[in-house]
Amino acid sequence: MFDLKGFINSTKRIFTVSKKPDTQEYKIMSQVTGIGIIIIGILAFIILLIFRFVGFLG
Repeated sequence: MFDLKGFINSTKRIFTVSKKPDTQEYKIMSQVTGIGIIIIGILAFIILLIFRFVGFLG
């Protein structure tokens, strides 16, 4: 049904292979995440303006 032993071994492998990001990697991940959030916000704002201009949202 559920292979608990296999799951535990797989989890152990993930923890041994993964590593904590250093400062440079953390900064890059933060910048990419921030840029993504800004792009999604701008797209949402543009879509809102289009819908308001066309008249769907009043």
